[in-house]
Amino acid sequence: MLFKHKKIYLDAAGRKTNALLVRDGRIAAVGEQAEELCEADERVVEPEGECLFPALADAHCHLWGVGLRAGTVDLSGTTSAREAYERLRAYDPADAPTDWVLGYGWDEHAWPDGDRLDRRELDAIFGDVPCSFHRVDRHAIAVNSEALRRAGVGEDYAPSEGGRAVRDEDGRLTGVLVDHAMRPVLDAIPEPSEEEDRQVFLESAREFLRHGITSTHMAFTGVDRLDMLRNMAGAGELPLRVYTIVDGTDARLSEVIDVGPTHDSDGWLSIAAIKFFADGALGSEGAHLLEPYKSGGHGLVMTERTELTREVAALMEDGWQVAVHAIGDAAGRDVIEAFAAVPERIRHRVRPRLEHAQMLTKRDCERMGDLSAVASIQPIHLRSDGAWAHEVLSETQLDRLYPWPELAVHATLAGGSDYPIEDPNPWYGIATALTRKTTSGEAFFAEKALTREQILEAYTAGAAYAAHWERVLGRLDEGFAADVIALDRDPFEVTAEEMWEMGVLGVWVGGRRVAPSREA
Repeated sequence: MLFKHKKIYLDAAGRKTNALLVRDGRIAAVGEQAEELCEADERVVEPEGECLFPALADAHCHLWGVGLRAGTVDLSGTTSAREAYERLRAYDPADAPTDWVLGYGWDEHAWPDGDRLDRRELDAIFGDVPCSFHRVDRHAIAVNSEALRRAGVGEDYAPSEGGRAVRDEDGRLTGVLVDHAMRPVLDAIPEPSEEEDRQVFLESAREFLRHGITSTHMAFTGVDRLDMLRNMAGAGELPLRVYTIVDGTDARLSEVIDVGPTHDSDGWLSIAAIKFFADGALGSEGAHLLEPYKSGGHGLVMTERTELTREVAALMEDGWQVAVHAIGDAAGRDVIEAFAAVPERIRHRVRPRLEHAQMLTKRDCERMGDLSAVASIQPIHLRSDGAWAHEVLSETQLDRLYPWPELAVHATLAGGSDYPIEDPNPWYGIATALTRKTTSGEAFFAEKALTREQILEAYTAGAAYAAHWERVLGRLDEGFAADVIALDRDPFEVTAEEMWEMGVLGVWVGGRRVAPSREA
């Protein structure tokens, strides 16, 4: 096929052409040569829209898991605990995927001071039906008494290091469990069936494609889901490209390690990365900080530095890319030290990833480049975090939050959404990186905004580099995959605020149309 359009952007730097010849899913020629080589029987496609652009990637998402299940209750957007309870009362437990009621999305930072979910209120709503609701960041859950009972958790519960069980002023469990403390409850919830997994995966994939995303980095995948992905890839049924980052704490991890990393040079399915957690999340005060929170305490350490260093070194030596979740500046430093302990020749080859890279000192930002590390960022998080971060952090700590320009100078940025924690629309993240505006409409350290070239590259070539797919994805040059999107406006001409309204009119993966498009 031959793509023709007055304005076809080849990359995030803004290089343009007016024609792309596609054969066998790849770009065979560009510009005048494309038109000259096009044969009479090759279809000519002239999409509507202001321009064509390389399809985007989401370098950090969860197409299932972390509370994303069929039939779950969505508590996002609630403005008080009362509203959350009202939404739960309207839910019919018969609609639940199992005999548990599951949900996600609550955020106490969006509620009046002191407003919290409590298991006694949940008991009154669901009685002896167990329920578990993930916080918006998936680093905490709120459960009722029956859920605690089924998990074998009593009032004397003392979670392992890296976890916290919240108690009320009388010392009783409130039902809110943070990070490692969630494990007994999560282990008690029945696993989804393969059909449920497949349904949720396909629904999520359609949502990503609708926004112009054709490749995803699955940021925390259980071993039991890998066969489904392999089977779909083998049958040519993957709707989009998947770079799989496997759960480093999975009980069956050794099965994957024994096989070794598998990399698909065609950019469809790679299983080549392992993920660990250095700390928790900022909203639940589980992010590990160098200085204490205003409320006291330094957060939670999910994996001790010595253990992290040992795991990172062994896996990278065997060719695995290692991706480590780190929100707080202390956690980020621990991860950077772990990366630094690995020989440079290995780091350069496997490209370790700092997932979130959300809060770092200037010196640690500089070290990212020295270590050949990728900074996987989710700009959309700033919209919510920036509105309340001043309540929990000092001015010094706030200055370290979302240090994107410092990172961009030294490391490759890979953009993502952290879906379903945030909306999968990449244009929301792109607009946020350009404006640094929070949900309140105020700019959070506006001087630390990225340029549009920097952020567009993070969602294209940067994400491709992070997945070792830089020779096939992220650009529309000759030899690259024909992953193309048609946009209703020009991302280089609209204002930063207008970027939020970007519309995707058509999506092609390897030259095959996969999302609605009108062609002239």
